[in-house]
Amino acid sequence: MNLLGLFLWFTLSAGIQGYGEIYNEELYIHPPVFAEVEFHAEGELIDIYSIYRNEMEMNNLFNYRPIQDYFTAGISLTIDYFSFTLEHMCQHPVANFLQPITGEYDGYNRIFITLGTKP
Repeated sequence: MNLLGLFLWFTLSAGIQGYGEIYNEELYIHPPVFAEVEFHAEGELIDIYSIYRNEMEMNNLFNYRPIQDYFTAGISLTIDYFSFTLEHMCQHPVANFLQPITGEYDGYNRIFITLGTKP
């Protein structure tokens, strides 16, 4: 799809995972199931993107409990073989008034340069 000269595209992913991270000297085990969606508005030199990811526990085949949300937003400018990117990511536990909050609050802001070949 094309809007204002930008090519719009998205991806949708879902799967299982198994890993943990150490936060404040305590081990946080990530929930085993995740879903992720990416949206891009991409032009010849620019890519504006947003990524949403949710990690969840599986109670049974048709019942999942969201635990953790990740939100990423960024903009990337590509000139020749260099990409200059500004990105923000934040993560928040999903509030569920029936059960205690088990997720983590965290995030980052970063600026980075990538060197790569064009497809």
